Amino acid sequence: MQEMKIVFKSPTQLVIENGVSAKLGMYLKKLNVTKALLVTDSVILGLGVIEKMEEEAKAYGVSFAVYSDVLPEPPEENVTAALQVYKDNGCDGVVGIGGGSAIDVAKAAAMLVTNGGSYADYTGIDKVPNRCDPLILMPTNAGTGSEVSVFSIMLVNGSKAGVVDQNISANIALVDPLLTLSCPRKVTAAVGLDAFCHHLESFLSTNASPFCDTICLEGIRVISKYLRKAVADGKNQEARYWMSYASTIGGYVMNLTDGAAANHGLAFALGAKFHVGHGLSNAVLLPYTFPVVGLAELEKVRRIGDAMGVNTEGLSDREALDAVAEAITALVSDVGCLIPLREFGVTEADLDDLVAETDTQTRVMGHSTYQLTDPEIREIFRKAL
Repeated sequence: MQEMKIVFKSPTQLVIENGVSAKLGMYLKKLNVTKALLVTDSVILGLGVIEKMEEEAKAYGVSFAVYSDVLPEPPEENVTAALQVYKDNGCDGVVGIGGGSAIDVAKAAAMLVTNGGSYADYTGIDKVPNRCDPLILMPTNAGTGSEVSVFSIMLVNGSKAGVVDQNISANIALVDPLLTLSCPRKVTAAVGLDAFCHHLESFLSTNASPFCDTICLEGIRVISKYLRKAVADGKNQEARYWMSYASTIGGYVMNLTDGAAANHGLAFALGAKFHVGHGLSNAVLLPYTFPVVGLAELEKVRRIGDAMGVNTEGLSDREALDAVAEAITALVSDVGCLIPLREFGVTEADLDDLVAETDTQTRVMGHSTYQLTDPEIREIFRKAL
């Protein structure tokens, strides 16, 4: 029997329920929070969602101080600024509402309340000594699974860096699929493919296990079935519910494997150098990365095909890889994310810089069961041009 290590990290409580966002005040009261720092971004603030939650929370004696300047690819300065709002307003808890960026800033701010120092002091794995401040996380899109994950990713000196620690996980994750109904089509597509990558890359990870694999295949199945529906009609509540579910369990598999693998490493580089959103970075690179990394896992590739509804019966292992790669490319294309890198300003002259930046992503790149060489990374970026 092959030896394996399984460590399950999670928030204290997870609720996936249509309309659960209206109960935020009740859950904050359970944590003895009376004034919460609410971390979000300007887009969510403009939708009027926050005002409604604030009004509902008054009945539980809870008020908020709002920090809404989170950037799409947040620098660590966002964390410092959010923490200052917390201190200036005498807060005693933190709420993160939004996409992965707002949630990651909320985690980091809650971490610094009880640990001091700066975000950069804790980058790496298991470096946070103290449990973070009381923390509730609520996603407004279905992609990162950050509400249940133990990761917080920021730009530190221009490069992506992450804090990975159980001590920054939420006390409570509230997943209200109805909050995703207003998520724009392009964002829905990009973050949905990010969730797909979480499952796919964790399934092909050096840290994969039978426990993890079961969740990954479920996530791949659900996203393959519902992402096109959610993109086609953002008001489709069934599709939005199941995409929220798939995103959230994708956060759990990331915990199980200590993060994603090769495709995320290349995507981090693209995001850092060209400021392409994280979900879209993963989406545009996936059709070119998967056919290479899949070579190390031909038996598992057939199981991916089964989850996606691809019939590989009668095909050789190599032919099965091609068929599954074609299905993945079709999914990316069907939701409008098969975009050449040149549209983001990338040229042949930038490839060496992208390779060098990818090489800094040692944590996720090390998780891939296919260890990409620099020439292979360069060729993936070149094909994506």
